[in-house]
Amino acid sequence: MKFLFVFLVLSFLSIGPSVADTVGHWRFDSEDALVDSQISVAVNVANPGTHDAVSAGGEPLFSSDVPAGKIYDPVADETLANGYSMNAGAANSRVRVADSEDFNTSFTIELFIKVIGEPNGYPSFVRRQEARDLGWQIDFDGNKNGLYYGRPRTRWDTPAGGVPDNVDEKDVDENVNFVVTTIGGKHAARIFVDTGAKDEAGADVGLQNTANIIDYIFNAGSPNPSEQKVSLQGDGINDDSRWHHLALAFNESSGEISYYLDYVLTQKRTLSDSEANGYTHPASYIDLGKLTNQSFGLLVDEIRYSNVILSPEKFLRVTGQDVNPATIAHWRMDGVGARDEGVISTVSNEVSPLRSVVRTSGEPLYSADVPGPIIVDPATDSTFDNAFSFNAATAYSRLGSVDDPEFNTSFTIEMFMKVSGEPKAYDSFMQRFEGNDLRWQIDFDHNRNGSYGRVRSRWDTPAGGVSDNVAENGVDENFNFSVGPTGGANVPEQNRIFIDTDLGDGLVSSYDDETDWSLDGDGFNDRDVWHHVAVTFDEDSQEIAFYFNYELMQSRILQDTAENGYTHPAAGILFGKYQNTEYGLFFDEVRYSAGVLDPSLFLKAVDSVAEPFEITGFNYKEEGNTFVIQWRSEPGVFYSIDRMNNTDGQWEELEDALIADGEVMEFEDTSLEEGRKKAIYRVRVSQ
Repeated sequence: MKFLFVFLVLSFLSIGPSVADTVGHWRFDSEDALVDSQISVAVNVANPGTHDAVSAGGEPLFSSDVPAGKIYDPVADETLANGYSMNAGAANSRVRVADSEDFNTSFTIELFIKVIGEPNGYPSFVRRQEARDLGWQIDFDGNKNGLYYGRPRTRWDTPAGGVPDNVDEKDVDENVNFVVTTIGGKHAARIFVDTGAKDEAGADVGLQNTANIIDYIFNAGSPNPSEQKVSLQGDGINDDSRWHHLALAFNESSGEISYYLDYVLTQKRTLSDSEANGYTHPASYIDLGKLTNQSFGLLVDEIRYSNVILSPEKFLRVTGQDVNPATIAHWRMDGVGARDEGVISTVSNEVSPLRSVVRTSGEPLYSADVPGPIIVDPATDSTFDNAFSFNAATAYSRLGSVDDPEFNTSFTIEMFMKVSGEPKAYDSFMQRFEGNDLRWQIDFDHNRNGSYGRVRSRWDTPAGGVSDNVAENGVDENFNFSVGPTGGANVPEQNRIFIDTDLGDGLVSSYDDETDWSLDGDGFNDRDVWHHVAVTFDEDSQEIAFYFNYELMQSRILQDTAENGYTHPAAGILFGKYQNTEYGLFFDEVRYSAGVLDPSLFLKAVDSVAEPFEITGFNYKEEGNTFVIQWRSEPGVFYSIDRMNNTDGQWEELEDALIADGEVMEFEDTSLEEGRKKAIYRVRVSQ
């Protein structure tokens, strides 16, 4: 994909008033910034001269490797040009912010980080520590096994009685090595992955540099040191070359700590306060960068400290041209670490660092089975290479996002999906679920005969707009309100996502069990193919439309007896398998758009993309005084050839309505005046 953009960049010599709630925002874009030159001061751009960060050790350097050329600050609603980060590769390379009462509040600290080389142990990247038993930090999980190694985390220590003695004593101090981190064991998201097992001689064995954590080998009983400690595997360089965003929020009133990786809340825990004396803030400076005597590749950028608890939509984020401004989320399965049968931990949002989806249960896997090798987005005339899908075959395999107010609009949700095996009931494939009486979902119709095998959308809305988690027919405004392919027993084969007959011919007429069609067949789909499914919702009219393979199947309007409009579920969007069953189920290219899209703008899966219409050859033949023009054509299309007149500069039509019978076409101009060796031609599609 190639785009041409024009940007207007405004530079200011002075910085305006500090943004409310931002105590410190340390950037590395000073006027004297030069790649590989030493950083002496990282100015606090929120209030220059106050809480500036000064070099405190090692050799912090400027680097041109940045998360993005532009950083958006939602708190100030401004976009910042970003040219430099801090290279903290050398041992102890850090900057330091002096202690201040301004830090003794509830807070949110965030930063972008890129780990290039391999940390050894549990090095810290951010730390405020008065004593061993009074401090907090953001660090790296150096646990020896593949369940935890490489995770980012935050560690907290608080003393007994609120008075430190510089000894962290378990069962004495209130909190010792209190850790909040990414959870999920072998599926936990992490900032460092270095796969590739080695034998006892140090030779590589197994897969190398896959960036997929499932390829770690850990066997404590093995004589192979590489299997006993995963940090001995790989080549010492991170397989994941991306920048990541880390954020830590602390509520000093409740003692609750929230930890985020790439805008996703990964864990929330509350500090112990057995003596009910509240939290004692460390009387200490804050160090930022590398806080260990090790040399490994490490980059840090855009560090911000706010004296309030920020939600993810207020975090700093990279910005650029969205794939589609109306697209809220586009979850593709082709990210870092994707490989056939590898475990999916996180799928990023194609259009924003916000609203990624993570593994919520089961064992979601990548699959090389895709609806097509190329995905076309007609809304922006863009194409994407497509190599992997989401295999949800194992029980409960799901991916999901957190709740986000951006979802509370009119919307279009679409995806490619394939059902290879037989669902055992009214299985859901996608849900936004707050309660049994407040939800919408895309699911499977398990009606015993007639409509069996169609895919549909079910909606439930509560009486009065307030959920009591009980779906009651005749009480709630909408109970099991379904939209999908219509016709009952006459729903045609092409409008069903699953057909399984004894004959295996994929024909509804071949079902022969009179009471329950699910008893026919061998449990495998006779029509084992990919389909496109889409649902649109207009929150003003409350009209729901269901599309199957780009055709409108049905549209219906929700009842609104209370005339209070539609209440969106306060929940994230989850998709995959919701049941404790194992059958073939695949998803790809899940996209959520704000507003009701015309079906002509839905994503398309194709095997190839036609080459653009352009002139590919231009040849003058001196013998005969002729020009030959060659261009890419589309079979069946009519083309016209024009030449600019030498005398008046007007276009002269040489040939009209030449029909193409192939993908390349040519025309020879034999009407040139004697001695004329220059001419201007154009090829156009005939009207």
